[in-house]
Amino acid sequence: MTNAIDITPLRALAKRASARIEDQLVAERFEALALSHLIKDPRNFRPASDADIKDAPQWAKDAHARGDALHVVRINRNVAARIHTVALRLAKTCKLAATDPMGRPDDLDTITSARKFIRKIDNANFDIVARKVLQYARVLDRWDELSELLAMCPERSIVLLGGRIWHRITSVAALRLIGVEFGNCLARTNRTSPYGALLMNGRAQFWVLRTVDGVGLMVAMASMHAPVAFTEVKGPRNAPVRFDDASLAQLGLAIGVHPPPQPTLELLRPPGISAAVLAARGPCTCYLCRPRRLRSRRTE
Repeated sequence: MTNAIDITPLRALAKRASARIEDQLVAERFEALALSHLIKDPRNFRPASDADIKDAPQWAKDAHARGDALHVVRINRNVAARIHTVALRLAKTCKLAATDPMGRPDDLDTITSARKFIRKIDNANFDIVARKVLQYARVLDRWDELSELLAMCPERSIVLLGGRIWHRITSVAALRLIGVEFGNCLARTNRTSPYGALLMNGRAQFWVLRTVDGVGLMVAMASMHAPVAFTEVKGPRNAPVRFDDASLAQLGLAIGVHPPPQPTLELLRPPGISAAVLAARGPCTCYLCRPRRLRSRRTE
């Protein structure tokens, strides 16, 4: 085992990770297992420098004088991430074990097995716990996926004149699949993430535009209650989409989202110029107001 001057950071990491677990006895057992695992992993240490030894307690200075190798803690990110992941899965396992099997008759054997594992967790080492809780956590995740599908929004499709079709995204699971397809952050959506929570809470609506062949063209998001504008619109790989896009405008008309009003002649009237005079002058012909196709032409 590595001879470390101070393992307080490792103790703190193990305690933070175990705080995810509601069962106090299980949390305490995991904290001890996690600390032991962290201490045994050499990736969490580096050789102590002269400055480290100078500020070390007397026992460390005596050990250094005897020629013993000393180290200080330098927590490895991958190791820390695994500790937190196993803790989260163990918390899910506890939740699975606490489930009433009468409500899950098809998973009676799994629930019974999880309860047996929790009762005997004192006999397991960290690697056994990590392997077991992965299996149990997957069962709970499957339950969550099914509950997401049950909490679906009403299905709806809007066929456009050009043959394209807007499909309403009806669940968090479907929203996540859209993210994978489009290569954006929706692929990491869950029920508590920003987009997923908006959908689950009925505060936002999501739509995907597809061709007749099913190719995804864009994803649009708008408020569910009194939508006045699209909150976000993206194409594949977060390609930008103009808010005056014809397909988007047709969706807006169908769900009550309208483009912002264009500035009227009155709003563009310079101070001191009456509306009648401005109308008589006709449209402005300055460089900025000139159509883009004419800007590159040389004046005669």
